[in-house]
Formats: sequence, C-alpha cells, structure tokens
Amino acid sequence: MRVFFTKTIAVLLLTMFFSGCGDSDEYDYPGSLSVTGNGTAYAEPDIAAIAFGVDIIEKDPAEAVNQAAEMMDAAFAAASEYGIQGSDMKTTSYNMWVEEEYDYNTYEYTGETLYHLSHFALLEIRDLESVGDVLAALVSAGSNTISGVSFHVEDTKALMDEARILAVADAKRVAEQLVGELGMELGDATYVNEWIDYYPVSTTSTRCADFSVDISAPSISPGAHSVTLSVQITFEMN
Repeated sequence: MRVFFTKTIAVLLLTMFFSGCGDSDEYDYPGSLSVTGNGTAYAEPDIAAIAFGVDIIEKDPAEAVNQAAEMMDAAFAAASEYGIQGSDMKTTSYNMWVEEEYDYNTYEYTGETLYHLSHFALLEIRDLESVGDVLAALVSAGSNTISGVSFHVEDTKALMDEARILAVADAKRVAEQLVGELGMELGDATYVNEWIDYYPVSTTSTRCADFSVDISAPSISPGAHSVTLSVQITFEMN
C-alpha cells in the first residue's frame, strides 16, 4: 500500500506541472525592437583657446629656469595687452629633465649633460577677431612653441538639447521604418539610454624657433563647433 500511494502522488504532481506549462497564453510577451539614433547640432564658437609655451635646452639648469621664466612672463604680459584676464590664463605643465648631449656630426655622445625645460600654459580669448594678433604677440614676446589653437562654445546646453531632439527623431524614424517593413506597429518605448560624442573644431599647431623677428598675425578660421549625441531606444512591437 505504501508503494502504490507514493506512485500516485508522483503522477499527480507531474500532471499538474505539465498542465501549467501548457498554458501558453499566460507567457505571451510582446516583441521588442532596439534602435540607435544620432543627432548633431552646430554653432559658431565664442571662445578660442591657445596652448603655448617655451621649450629650452641649456647646459646650466639655472640658466634654463631663468630664461624660461623671462620668456613666459613676457608672453603673459603680451596677452594681457589684448585684454585677456588673469583668470583666462593658466599654467598647464612645467617640466625639467636631463639628457646627454649627442653630436650628430660624429654620431656620438659628448658626455655633456643638457637640461631640458618646458613650460606650457593655456589662455582663452573671447574676442575671436584678435586670435591672430594674440598668436603673433605671444611668439614675438618669447613663446617658441604654439602647441594648439582650438575653438569651442562656452554654454553647450542649448546645443545638447538640439542634438538630443534630433537623435530621438532619428531613432523613431528608423524604428518606424523597420516595423513598417515587417507589417507591424510601433508600440511604447520601454528603455532609453544616451551618450555624447564630442567633436571639437580641428586645431592648428605651430612651432616657432626664432621669436626675435617681427611676426605678422596669421589668418585663423574658427569654423563650427559641434556636439553629437546618440540615443538607444527599445520599443514594443505590436
């Protein structure tokens, strides 16, 4: 009797299990579709940034430090003459290291120690028409390296809002096209994620060896500043 009772319980449990699994309507989930949309907004830059500095090699470390200080002080003073405030000028790096002098005529090291000093700074210009004049003034005053000129927009909130609207519209366009080709209808959005790709305007780079001559202001074009934003949206498919 005990064996028969155990088998009966097992049969009943298996019957209930397969009976529940056979109800497919209870697990009928709607289909979903994930798409990515991109949006890019453009605006005219209102700030220019110049990365500049001095690069000195001397056999006497004190001479390297003093010479670099004099050249950078003169460059900062020249920038101030164009109305650039101290809050818009900052040192970005200051490095000194030693290297052994190499004679390229004999292809041998001379045994002399050289002290290599670099001092770089960044300044921001709000009057874009004066960028070329400031560049010429920096080099004439003592800077022997201009490592980059870039342009950007100070307040990017409006640009990001516009790029976001364009990205969502692009995602919806792609999703509607896909469900239309499948003969279905687009449902509600169930998931949204966004990320930003920042593409600054191309920069220019210049290295000037002789800063003692009269230098003309170069022609500088700010181009356009852009912000690219991407969104990933998951929709239900009906």
